[in-house]
Amino acid sequence: MAEANNISLTRAFSNVIWPRYANFIAKAHKLDITALRQHPLITDLRQDVLAQMRGLSVLKVKIYDRGGLTTFSTEPTQIGQDKRDNAGYQAAREGHVASELTHRDSFSAFEKVIEDRDVLSSYIPIYGAAGDIQGVFEIYHDVTGLMLQMRQSFALQIGIVGSTFLVLYCLLLFAVWRSERESQRQNRENLQLTKAAAAAEAESNSKSEILANMSHEFRTPLNAIIGFSEALELQMYGPIGSPKYREYASDILASGRHLLAIIIDVLDMSKLESGGVGLDETEFAIEDVIVASLRLIEGDARQNDVQLMSEYDTPLPRLWGDELRLKQAIINGLSNAVKFTPAGGEVVVRAAQNDASELEISIIDNGPGIAAKDIDLALTPFGRVESSETSQSGGTGLGLPISKAYLELHNGSLALNSTIGQGTTLQITLPKERIVQVPGNSGNMQITAAG
Repeated sequence: MAEANNISLTRAFSNVIWPRYANFIAKAHKLDITALRQHPLITDLRQDVLAQMRGLSVLKVKIYDRGGLTTFSTEPTQIGQDKRDNAGYQAAREGHVASELTHRDSFSAFEKVIEDRDVLSSYIPIYGAAGDIQGVFEIYHDVTGLMLQMRQSFALQIGIVGSTFLVLYCLLLFAVWRSERESQRQNRENLQLTKAAAAAEAESNSKSEILANMSHEFRTPLNAIIGFSEALELQMYGPIGSPKYREYASDILASGRHLLAIIIDVLDMSKLESGGVGLDETEFAIEDVIVASLRLIEGDARQNDVQLMSEYDTPLPRLWGDELRLKQAIINGLSNAVKFTPAGGEVVVRAAQNDASELEISIIDNGPGIAAKDIDLALTPFGRVESSETSQSGGTGLGLPISKAYLELHNGSLALNSTIGQGTTLQITLPKERIVQVPGNSGNMQITAAG
């Protein structure tokens, strides 16, 4: 998350700052260090960078030219340093992002010296209009708060899982205690009644077998959680942070994966609402995204006896945007449609440009439909339309709101149109600005069916 934030900030900085100073940075190596530090453009660059950084948790920014020369730093004494042998710089020159998380007892930030902070530094390539790497940004981000939240979350998860198994262990002990008391009572009755003794003995043996199996099934996870917890408490393998502890923590967290699946959706929604999600934009074929999305939902469609179909003119236009986010939005819409369409029904995907040159993708089902008064609720985080279908389907009520947020990041929209008893249409609209290549009028209609 922190590295993605560094990348987004670097792109923002480079979009605003780089065009003005690119030529100067490319020629800066011709100046001696003193002239470079005192150059008027360095002063202008510092003011522009600080204006962009103010109010953010950025601690320091450096800019390197293609030869590894530190042409700019918010700490002026570092201007002129040679970084060409630095592993992080070398990785960025090859087109990779290299990050390092460290704890700093003292750190010289652009405004003042700060103490006791967790800092993530990232070397990030700067690309020119032709796609070549023209320089490298190094950005230092204060992630102390994020690391504290992660540690607290980790401790909370261990506490929840440990408490759960402790409760199960206590319940098992109580069940065994009650069973033993019941067995003793039955044994006393068996001494008095011969016929009842035979039946009671058989019942007791059966119960004992069940309890033995239960004990065996519970003992394995209980021993694991107790053993791992003791190892963590006693620090048997050294201070916290040992790879062995991380291995144990991984085993503990595996027991709570189902619980955390719900939390993941909640965190995604939280990041979207706080503006913490950016777009990784590229040019791509939306037709490929639709085909891949249908393929991922085919299994669910077959299981629910729902037919999947797609109908659109080929080829569809190529788009500029975040392919992964748009694919997730389409998958969420398809998943919802298949989930609520009864056996024997069908779900159809249609795609075409409208009169306003926007691209519209429609997911149409013939399920039970949604009342008009409930449509806004269905698009609201955690909003669930109560019905017999929704009560059986489960979920957090976050799929469509997350998809809607992804579309809005693209300046697009997501809308629901539905009629009770006739079905629902989910319409995804992407603005014409997202279309980078309009295909010729081939007039070929692509119709496929699956599931």
